[in-house]
Amino acid sequence: MIAEVIAVTVTALAIPTGFVAFYVWLLQSRKGTLPITTTECAYNRNKYGHILDWDKHCLYIHKNPTLIFSGEFHYWRLPDQSRWESVLKKYRAGGFNCIRIYFHWGFHNPDQGIYKFDGNRDVNHLLNLCEKLGLYVLAAPGPYICAETQVGGFPLWLAAEKHRIRHIKFTGFKEYDKTFAEYEKEWFENILPILARHQITEKSNGCVIALQIENELFEKARKIPFGLHDEMRFLCKVARDCGITVPLFTNDPDESGSFIAKPEYDAKPSTNFFNRRSFGLDLYGFDKYFIFAPSDSPAPFDFCSEQDPKKWKPWDPKDMVNALDHLEKEVRSFGHDAAKSPIFIPELQGGWYTSYKSKHTFDDIYNFYGDRFTRIVYDSVLAQGCTMLSFYMVYGGTNWGTLGDIDGTTSYDYSACIRESGYISARLRNLRLGLFFARSFSDVFAKTVRVKNPNIRASIKNVFNLQRRAVVDSGEESNAVVFTFLRNFSKTESPKFELFVNYIGAQGKKVLFGMQCYLPYKSSFIALGNYVTSTGLKLIFSSIPIHLRILHPPSGSDPGREIWIIPVNDGGEFAFEGEINVDGNLRSSVRNIGDSINIVSFNDGIGFARIRHAEDSKELIILALDNDSLGTLHAVFDEPHWAQAHNRAFNLSHSPLIVSWGTQNVYFDLENNTIETEYGEVEKEITILSLRQLSDHTRVDSNSFYSLPFIYKKQLNKPSAVHTTPELFNWSTRITNFSDLEWREIDLKNGGAAENHYASGHVLYRAKFPSMKKNRKIQLNVNMRHRCTIFVNGKFAGGHMTFSKNLFFPGVKMGPELFASLGDKKYDITKFVNVNEEDNIIIILVDNLGISRQSVVFNDARNPRGLISAKISGLSKVKWEICGVDVRKLEIPFITSGFPDEHKNTGWIESSSISDYGVMPDEGVKWWSFKFKHPVDPKYKEIINSPLRLVLFGAFTSFIFLNDTLIGRYYGNGDFSQHNYYLMDGLLKFNEENKITLMIYSWEQVHSNDIKVEVRGWEIDDVNKSGNIIEIPEDANDDHKSWVVMREKIKL
Repeated sequence: MIAEVIAVTVTALAIPTGFVAFYVWLLQSRKGTLPITTTECAYNRNKYGHILDWDKHCLYIHKNPTLIFSGEFHYWRLPDQSRWESVLKKYRAGGFNCIRIYFHWGFHNPDQGIYKFDGNRDVNHLLNLCEKLGLYVLAAPGPYICAETQVGGFPLWLAAEKHRIRHIKFTGFKEYDKTFAEYEKEWFENILPILARHQITEKSNGCVIALQIENELFEKARKIPFGLHDEMRFLCKVARDCGITVPLFTNDPDESGSFIAKPEYDAKPSTNFFNRRSFGLDLYGFDKYFIFAPSDSPAPFDFCSEQDPKKWKPWDPKDMVNALDHLEKEVRSFGHDAAKSPIFIPELQGGWYTSYKSKHTFDDIYNFYGDRFTRIVYDSVLAQGCTMLSFYMVYGGTNWGTLGDIDGTTSYDYSACIRESGYISARLRNLRLGLFFARSFSDVFAKTVRVKNPNIRASIKNVFNLQRRAVVDSGEESNAVVFTFLRNFSKTESPKFELFVNYIGAQGKKVLFGMQCYLPYKSSFIALGNYVTSTGLKLIFSSIPIHLRILHPPSGSDPGREIWIIPVNDGGEFAFEGEINVDGNLRSSVRNIGDSINIVSFNDGIGFARIRHAEDSKELIILALDNDSLGTLHAVFDEPHWAQAHNRAFNLSHSPLIVSWGTQNVYFDLENNTIETEYGEVEKEITILSLRQLSDHTRVDSNSFYSLPFIYKKQLNKPSAVHTTPELFNWSTRITNFSDLEWREIDLKNGGAAENHYASGHVLYRAKFPSMKKNRKIQLNVNMRHRCTIFVNGKFAGGHMTFSKNLFFPGVKMGPELFASLGDKKYDITKFVNVNEEDNIIIILVDNLGISRQSVVFNDARNPRGLISAKISGLSKVKWEICGVDVRKLEIPFITSGFPDEHKNTGWIESSSISDYGVMPDEGVKWWSFKFKHPVDPKYKEIINSPLRLVLFGAFTSFIFLNDTLIGRYYGNGDFSQHNYYLMDGLLKFNEENKITLMIYSWEQVHSNDIKVEVRGWEIDDVNKSGNIIEIPEDANDDHKSWVVMREKIKL
């Protein structure tokens, strides 16, 4: 009995001991053995610290504290290189001073050993543009980038190799693969020397300020060690060997403490397995995604997510609070270099993507998040001390061709700040005001600490977030500027409330007083307090948002001034210390609190006010703008690095040189002293605020609402041009003759898309089998990914899609398939089979929606694609043939439908429109082509932009070519909901006819009256500024076109 007890006890102890031993082994084995240390790959601060440095608060560029406000930009999602500059100018106009760029390995590397950096792959040109426009760059060359692109950015040819992609084994755990690492090295050796030439540490006007290694690579996922330190060691060492001298960083999938630099450990190297050293990078970064579109929310088993966007529940503020309000504490708790570097978020949620089989569009996703979502996220992370961030996305672009993976439908609009057509949405207009506030107060905002005992409380709950105060180098903390972060998540959703201020006056007397505040539900702003203006006024607290500060230093007899731009007042107030005088055309009221506090409020209305101390000539000027004007507010900040690089006189990095409002987009060309403005047909004038006298040839007027000597108004030109829906003409058609294609025999066990290099679009399969006995039921059993269309003896026999949002199931969009065999579907093909002596021919078209992206810990890049198995009842062996387009032979491996005859010029016959003819499944694959002329007169093409779209309706499948470039996929049977396809400006012709070619087939007969094919303007909601497409009735007045944008250059 005693022996049995002892045995049970030993066993009970052995089990947890075994788990502990395994965990220790796993943890230490992940740390690797490569003799590369953190110190060896560290940024050389002794050599380059005078150019670029950091502390726990912020980055320093040329010793100037610098806020990094960045947005993601994917050059490879813009097939027309000519549009790069215009889009990047919108980033600058939006208030950003930086972009992060994923450099797409597979986009540049169509075949092993072949690298392309020309045309829309010319990254040297892209970086030159950034230097010209004054945009810093966070470079992210992968090798892995995720980004909802095929294989996560790895080359398509690499997916056909047998190496461990991203070192991941089937289990999700990793094992270092030296051969795979050498492929990564080859990519780095081709891309990094280009990036190195543009580093801020190597070039006086360089733009690259940091380089990201890998992407969302967990060191630990939920405490389980996954990431290989040798993977990071190797890539960092290669980066340094390739001439990268800027800081290195990575982006933790969330704030999990991955790959934090611990250089102090390098002083005591160890070869002991149980004392292996970890590896870390210069800057610790982490990503934040936390609120997902309801039917695309990641879940292991998602059988019943709500598909109808009209029934989606609003996003819950608690999700944002839980995700963001602990960040500073969590990151600092990691210690080591994470406690010594800025809070840095390389990917901060700026929208969301959408998947196949969804009923919603990106317009629905935009409505779900709303106009203020990105602004609230921004203010919330600033409250956590974040001074380096990059929104993903700012402009999403297009998954033209087959760039997207199984989550990457044609549009990659992302419901981002700048919509796919280029429209600047209300989301960017709101965010821009927040960016302007932080940048114009960056001299005191770049270095802050959290206030432990705030002096503000609110009359309702869930409105006050927290306070931060500026770090002062000298003097008392009581003199430091205080920033109060307000965010209305009140359950009552009340926009009006009271803020109570605890204030200690100059004589040490404590005063408690209330101030009115107006802040709509799910809105936020940062309130300024304890601030002394350049004119000597002491602001105790402002419950009105101050969107922009402009400083005009004294010069000669001019005493100087400070200018604040605020919204038309809905209830906020200013509290000043000391006696003040207020004048101007804004109606104001002043109330006194005690002897020294004066609270100023303004009645609802636009205009200006001057506030000064009694008997003092120095003015604080308040400009109150309405919502329309604030939505078009633009300001140019000239940072020291760019001013010095371009030999410009430099004043203040935190004070804009020029401000304007009245037009939807403005880019300030500082080199040529020119305003480049874009405006719609309802925008009549632009207001310019310039503290420098404008030149005599600039024809401007004074502004009656802001009758100040430095504010000017200019009427805008209205060029006359005809804008109509283009006529579609010269219709023609042809068919794909499958017998004319080149087929080769294949074993279906090796008949997938990737291993045959047919990884873009369709793979075609053919089988011949003898005639069957009469009165016998014949079944075809098919297992494939993702959409098949079956023809038996030239007749359509059926089709289906295998796709799942559920982990492990056939066609899963993310993660490995464990139940691939469950994807079988049976077709009764009896009626199509020949019963005479003729052979039968089966053609199966398989449309591969994209190769999975190997994200996080998932080993899914080799999930099956193409035809997995096909069995015909009664036949033991059937010889199969395969046909497709070898992507290795293409200039860009994502630009094919998979049909070898897609660019065939013969066999076309004139036809009426497809809308007159209809679509019949038995006709197989049919190609339709038509032409149209651009609706903008060629002589106006430089001053008028009219974004166009192709509109498709009808229950058919189509691949869309614009002037012979594959730009999109259409699934009209409901497999995806996109009906509007952006026709990229740079691919369109103005002086010639444009051609659209549609490859079409269908699973059902589509009658002519159910088909719509149109080329239209991008008719959008310009009232709410969402950029969502609106349907305009055919009999509507055609005079106003909100999508048409005029351009004008104004020489200052």
